[in-house]
Amino acid sequence: METWEKLPLNLMDNLAEKETYRRDVYRPIYSIHKWWARRPGCTFRILGLACLTDENTDKDDILTQSPGGNYSGRYLQNQGSEFEDKVILDPFAGGGTTLVELNRLGAQTIGYELNPVAWWTSKKSIDEVDTSRVKNKAEEVLQAVRDDIGHLYETEDPDTGAICESKYILQTQKIPCLTCDEEVQLFGRYKLAKNKKTMPAIVYCPNQDCDDRIFALNHDIRDEETCPNCSHTFDPTDGPYGRGKYTCSNGHKHDVTETLNRIDEMPKFEAFAIQYKKRNGKTAFKEPDSDDRKRIEEATEALNQQKTQLPIPEQPVPEGDKTNTLLNYNYDQFSDLFTPRHLLVHGKLLEEIKSIDHQPTREFLVTAVSRLVEYNSKLCRWEYIGGRATSTFERHAYVTKVQPVECNPLTTFEAYGSFKKFVRIVADAKEYAENPFEKVKENSSVNKYEILGESVSEDRLINLYNKTSERLKEEDESVDYVITDPPYYDNVQYSELSDFFYVWLREGLKQDFEEFQPELVPKAREIVSNRSAGKGEDFFIKSMTNVFSECYRVLKQDGEMVFTYHHNENEAWSVILESIIESGFTITGAYPVQSERDNNMHITNLDNSEYDILIFTNKERSSEETTLKELRQNLFFELQNIITEERKRHDDLAQADLGVILRGKCLYYYSKHYPNVYSDGEEVGIDEALDTVDSVIEQVLEGSVNLPVSIDSLTQAYAAFCQRGSESFDDLNKTLLGKNLNVSDLEDEKLVKGPRDKKEPVPADERVRFIERKLNKNGSDGEALLDIDKVQYLYHLYKTDQNTTEYLKDWKSDDRQELAEFMSEVTGDERYEHVMEMNLSQF
Repeated sequence: METWEKLPLNLMDNLAEKETYRRDVYRPIYSIHKWWARRPGCTFRILGLACLTDENTDKDDILTQSPGGNYSGRYLQNQGSEFEDKVILDPFAGGGTTLVELNRLGAQTIGYELNPVAWWTSKKSIDEVDTSRVKNKAEEVLQAVRDDIGHLYETEDPDTGAICESKYILQTQKIPCLTCDEEVQLFGRYKLAKNKKTMPAIVYCPNQDCDDRIFALNHDIRDEETCPNCSHTFDPTDGPYGRGKYTCSNGHKHDVTETLNRIDEMPKFEAFAIQYKKRNGKTAFKEPDSDDRKRIEEATEALNQQKTQLPIPEQPVPEGDKTNTLLNYNYDQFSDLFTPRHLLVHGKLLEEIKSIDHQPTREFLVTAVSRLVEYNSKLCRWEYIGGRATSTFERHAYVTKVQPVECNPLTTFEAYGSFKKFVRIVADAKEYAENPFEKVKENSSVNKYEILGESVSEDRLINLYNKTSERLKEEDESVDYVITDPPYYDNVQYSELSDFFYVWLREGLKQDFEEFQPELVPKAREIVSNRSAGKGEDFFIKSMTNVFSECYRVLKQDGEMVFTYHHNENEAWSVILESIIESGFTITGAYPVQSERDNNMHITNLDNSEYDILIFTNKERSSEETTLKELRQNLFFELQNIITEERKRHDDLAQADLGVILRGKCLYYYSKHYPNVYSDGEEVGIDEALDTVDSVIEQVLEGSVNLPVSIDSLTQAYAAFCQRGSESFDDLNKTLLGKNLNVSDLEDEKLVKGPRDKKEPVPADERVRFIERKLNKNGSDGEALLDIDKVQYLYHLYKTDQNTTEYLKDWKSDDRQELAEFMSEVTGDERYEHVMEMNLSQF
């Protein structure tokens, strides 16, 4: 049984959807540190089981669900020592998903990761530590810093006069209008909290003359509200800022980035609201008072005095595809992304942590600080519905904010953005590594399955290298499986984004790890497409081919390389597939699995998918030659059988998913014969192969015609129409819309006729004069002939016994011969088969 035949696809999607929604609940280990585009651990656990189990194991043995909704299978069991002799390599370790999941299954693992932040994340996921010691030391560190500067986050409750802890300080950017110099507060909206059962909605009044600008509403916030304190009526969803532009009270509209560049200043922010915790435990909002502003000033003064003595990064922001956003906003150093109070807190925390003698504890607390900065920067916004700060990286990008939120990292309770919370998250991750579990939704409840005796062990990590995998240290044919998640072309600029964390990790680790000696994340050998770095398609293909070639070398002859890939551009698919095939691998299969969102695509838009594809490869190759025509014809019939088999294997298999599976099967035949696949005597490249494959799949799934992809779309549509026969305007138009065409496109070319309720294809004899007019115009206005024009005109000449020589010398091709043969079949007129021939009288 093939590896992919063991995949319980529908169940995998269900598990992945739950895990990616709440990774901290379903797999806490992957919350130990931020990493981008992290794939679901459940997917790699199942994939590992599919690879490692013998051919007698099927998908139901791995995981099945009873009619009553209960799960069972090896997925929920400890595998013991069954796989202890298997070696798994991940050449792109990233956040460590492969290493963790295969380690749990008992296999020996090897990882390569060039990026120090990813390397550290993988390392800390597997390193063992006494979590109770980490938590105890964290309390000591937190208390020491609180004793020193905790008062900087205090605030006075205006209702009682009691001194309370601030939770969040909401800020807005202030900017001078380029036209009139008016200072504009860049509010996008004035909503502070959503109306809930436990607390009212909170709104901020935009009237600057109002004495009490924060007020509560006992109903959902409407498009028009009136401040009860100053009677000002306004729309809480409509501030002077929107889509990167602001409008002053005089109606002048300008771009924020342009204004900052003109005045050559960093953004300036002003606190306008504070959420704090009252002595009775409830939360409330207030406007900052003079003491609050003094605390901000005190923090700034303290930072200026102590900055050179504290471990605070000073690296400049480098130019890059993603970092240019920061530079355009005049954020020149990474420290510019934090308030003075935050810099002081982060520096003080690291200073205390660096004094801890026990290195493992010290390392995990440095990791907690790196997690902390993600929710404590000027790139975090206030999420009024949930009442919390968001991550710096809501997207795989740096996104500047005009209404950032400053969290209190020193709170004694676990608020978002608190040091206490991220210490707990790191501890939870390591406790999960010691005693992993699986959570599955059965019926209406989520049930937890303890995997007794299973763990993530340092002993099963052979090596984790912080280096490029373009040259591997392993011996030839020493690895059983390569399981990985390679970079997604230009989708994620990992090194540019991870600099944000690296500069802080470096402050706590550079004395112990040479990996953190450089000023920034090394970028020269990072395998991505990046315009700013001058890395394009050629660099990506060459570098990926280097890695895959090394994987081919170290992989055992009967081994497999399996990886996930996710991108919405066909160019990215082309380059990754070219790298695989050039390195010697044969693609044996491809299966779609849930990633971060639901699948919702159509086979004709395969390159715009939003899911992961598992790609299976091995070392099988054939030296036999084949042609693209033979390949296409064989695939057309082979895919019919594959569809039947796959629908038997997987219940409710969506057509979109089936299209992905068929694409993998098609690429198997191409890559197996590569480079010995020819068309018109020329080797067929990956782009042409992909076009052919997608065309065949579309034909099989949608009943389209089996014609070469080089045949123009109007001809393809007309040929399919001839095959189907007459139909109503509406039915014909629905079919054409799927191909980005409509009935009028065919009518313009005299390819369709008849009333609305019965449209018919126009036969060749009725199109001759139209084609001749196009021929006569061709030299003057360049009006192009369709492929069907050429075939039908040759048919007309052949049928009327006229000389076709002058046309055949330009029009004759194998692809148009196929079109002519197709027309012969659908019209029943054998003369079409001979239109590309020249008889002796024509020489």
